[in-house]
Amino acid sequence: MRKSRETNDDGLYGCVSGTSFFWQAAEKETNSAGSDTVSDETYERFEEVELRLSCNGTETANDAKAAYRIADKLSEKSGGRVTMTVFTNDQLSGGNMSKGLEMLCNGTVDLDIHSTSVISNLDNRLMVSTLPWLFSDYQEAEDAFYGEGGEYIDSILQEKGIYYLGAAHNGFKAITNSKHPIQKPEDLKGLKIRIPGGSFFSDFYSTLGASPQAMSWSEVFTALQQGTIDGHDNSLTTINSGNVQEVQKYITISKHTYEAFTVMANQKRFDALNKDTQNLIRECVEEATKEINQEIIEEEATLEEKFTTENGCEIYELTEEDIADFKAAVLPLEEKYRELYGSEACAAFGAE
Repeated sequence: MRKSRETNDDGLYGCVSGTSFFWQAAEKETNSAGSDTVSDETYERFEEVELRLSCNGTETANDAKAAYRIADKLSEKSGGRVTMTVFTNDQLSGGNMSKGLEMLCNGTVDLDIHSTSVISNLDNRLMVSTLPWLFSDYQEAEDAFYGEGGEYIDSILQEKGIYYLGAAHNGFKAITNSKHPIQKPEDLKGLKIRIPGGSFFSDFYSTLGASPQAMSWSEVFTALQQGTIDGHDNSLTTINSGNVQEVQKYITISKHTYEAFTVMANQKRFDALNKDTQNLIRECVEEATKEINQEIIEEEATLEEKFTTENGCEIYELTEEDIADFKAAVLPLEEKYRELYGSEACAAFGAE
């Protein structure tokens, strides 16, 4: 079972290691009757350890869903020897995403889930996967983050004392706002659009004539409700988990960029655990994130109708012609950032 999420628990525990983020499956024991069983001795291969994981989203957000699924699998597969407490909403860092990431770096938490735009604070090259219209669909994105792209992320993070373990979909982004439909680049002119941070998103919206406003996710709903900002961009599932559709009338399905929630471990904490426990964590991360990814795809298929019928939102999906106009508007910016990220980063994510 996953542990309750109480902020007054000040016990700090270890994490896991390995130079590659791919997990190695633990062997199953088979009894004399031929059925799969797990003996007490098998469970004893795993260290008895309590882990702490921090993430940014609400209880129902994609990153939190992945975190809880990982926790459940760890407990089940270890016979309760490996447990994990999940802290949502970056509650340990007062809702501050950047400070939440710092807590992973300094070992205050053992594991962490944050979006690619947040982890790019450690190295700007990690933003390469957010280049405009890079992935054609969710399977292509998942394959990249569990393939050459994931290996690249791991190599960069290891320089910072962090292991990359896997990723779940944050999703393809849609643009919301309270003013008018966004169907062409000029419709963004003058709008105050929240961004999670990072120079690329700031330049992206500035290029399109909007006014980008960096803001932590925990502040977004109130800022939209009070009119401090006009809109933001996020995946449909994240919009739903934050109830953004309640305060935003217009939603444009643009899919202009994809973001992942990266699952990471503090390197020293991770290395302190034995190999069996390390492999178990890697296994559970990959299983959990891929399960959640499929559920996200299924959920997204229902949300446009929900936003329209239940919340009265007006939804517009960009046509191929619309996308061509947007691509043309940001092409110089895209070329600038491809050069900035470098050929190795671009090649890892198929962005040559």
